[in-house]
Amino acid sequence: MDAVGQHIRELRQGRDWTLKELADRCELSTSFISQVERGLCSISIASLHTICQALNVRLADFFGQVDAPVGTSLSRATEVMKAQDQPAIIVSDSAIKYRFLSRDFPGREFEILIGEISPGYVYPPAPHKGEEFGYVLEGRLRLAIGEAEHLLGPGDSYHINATTPHGYAAEGSDPAKVLWVGTVQYFQLRDGLPAGGNGDVGNHQQSVASERGPE
Repeated sequence: MDAVGQHIRELRQGRDWTLKELADRCELSTSFISQVERGLCSISIASLHTICQALNVRLADFFGQVDAPVGTSLSRATEVMKAQDQPAIIVSDSAIKYRFLSRDFPGREFEILIGEISPGYVYPPAPHKGEEFGYVLEGRLRLAIGEAEHLLGPGDSYHINATTPHGYAAEGSDPAKVLWVGTVQYFQLRDGLPAGGNGDVGNHQQSVASERGPE
């Protein structure tokens, strides 16, 4: 996470923002962002997403810049993305592992990516704006949509209005790998919770981040 914090600092300083200016734009505490920049604490996906939005940086580009060797160009001048150039995001054990497949260009409407859901975690139902399409590539996916649960295997797909709460879990002992297409401005990474109880995705409540400053 040291590289993540260092890159946040570089982007902030490149805009001539103080810690307080970035914190105010994110509605996070100044002390928390300072600790993240110095590598003294970890950061949740939700908070990183908020910081990237404030910095006007796409998450895939943020991690591509963190992982890229010195001197590597991240130009998106071509429509083709080779496998070695696809940014991969692995923030923590409780996060879905994402590989971004889409290029960025003005007016782009979709985010296209592959997500790998590790067994042992559930991703509680949550709504967001836009549409979401999923196609199971490997493993088995337990999908909650509203009050209903569905077990999907390779070749199965779904397409929903994402304002309906929806969540996921890998069924069994193997990861579930899913091709996702979503409305770009509403895409968010997901934190998971340890699986427990009877393992139903719908029985877990959404966790609340504690990194925000006082109201």
